[in-house]
Amino acid sequence: MHLHDINTLLNLQGVTVISITEPSENKVYVSLEPIDSHQLCPSCGSIHTIRRGKSAPRHVRHLDLCENHTILILPTIRLTCKSCGLNFTWEYSFVEPKSKYTNAFKDRLAQSINGGTVKHSIQVFDVPYTSGERFIKKSLSHIVPLMQSELLKSAQNSTKLIIGIDDFAIRKGHTYNTGIHDLRNGTLLTVVRGRKYEELINNLELQQCVSALSPFAVVMDLAKSYHNFAKKVFPNAIRIADRFHVNRYITDALHAIRKRVCRTLNTYQATFLKHNKKLLEKRNDSLNNSERLLLKRILHLSSELEDAYWLKEDLIEWYEFSNKKNALNLLEKWIQHGESLGIPEVDEALKTFRNWKVEISNYHKCRFTNAAVEGKNNKIKALQRRSYFLRNRTSYEYRIYLECNCEFLPA
Repeated sequence: MHLHDINTLLNLQGVTVISITEPSENKVYVSLEPIDSHQLCPSCGSIHTIRRGKSAPRHVRHLDLCENHTILILPTIRLTCKSCGLNFTWEYSFVEPKSKYTNAFKDRLAQSINGGTVKHSIQVFDVPYTSGERFIKKSLSHIVPLMQSELLKSAQNSTKLIIGIDDFAIRKGHTYNTGIHDLRNGTLLTVVRGRKYEELINNLELQQCVSALSPFAVVMDLAKSYHNFAKKVFPNAIRIADRFHVNRYITDALHAIRKRVCRTLNTYQATFLKHNKKLLEKRNDSLNNSERLLLKRILHLSSELEDAYWLKEDLIEWYEFSNKKNALNLLEKWIQHGESLGIPEVDEALKTFRNWKVEISNYHKCRFTNAAVEGKNNKIKALQRRSYFLRNRTSYEYRIYLECNCEFLPA
């Protein structure tokens, strides 16, 4: 390979390749020289500088070349400024003074922790642990804020922006974080502490983020704190109750009926019903022939269970085939039909549907769900398990942003 091709491959600014060694012990040494003959004085900015010779060359680790560690040999050129008399050494744009690793190497190391751990990345890149951890933190502090500002600008410029709000646990039942997502572009915009209305409305960082947004709709679960927050900060936005959180209420009622029915059956029937309980959750149109036969046997065990199952299927049909003109009326009829069944568990679930029927019906004005948000929450939970949590809040948030928005990293 010609030297100018290697120069293009390394993609280093302001230098040219003089020589390259054959791979030895998994290392390749590349000798470089600056293209310019002089460099501006870092103090006064004067171009009138004098070369005073060279000291021992620097050995700097760069990105691997053909699976070999690439060691750049950089001349340490001493210079003196004629104007101010300052003595300094030649600075290279791709590596910090006195550093043994290029900026590109540090950025690649930081990006490699996505889906992994710091320890694993450091072992793969073969760098000392303390140095690698320092590089990762410093690189993330530069990359992540730049990426998040670009994503926020993209959200501001979106046509009919759709915001998703959901929480995820730090310690389940005790402490939670709230994530604000751009559902149209598939990005996580910000993460804040807490999920109560007072915590959200008094968070200055969150207020700065949402004040720049004008969403067409906000998708969330049925938590009052989120709906009150959305009503306050996005008064003109449509508030949509997330479809899958809504479905859970009628599914939970169905399982409550199943458990009650099980206590009235003999051992064989109760065991059969328990072992096939997942069939009650599946959509009827997705069942195969053998599953349909099993479902028929299950529903014959109890008329209440059968009525609740077909009520659940009617809700799925309402979601699939209603439109924004008739959605509210059809939902009201569905609620009335459910109440006419006289099943205590269903009646309890329908209280939620009646209280939130406007927000549930708004789904047909903008057919977005928080399914992508739940996927990102799973990534965050996996990150927390891998890292045994992170004590530094800033590093914790940077890792979350990297995990959820890795495909939007700046080139």
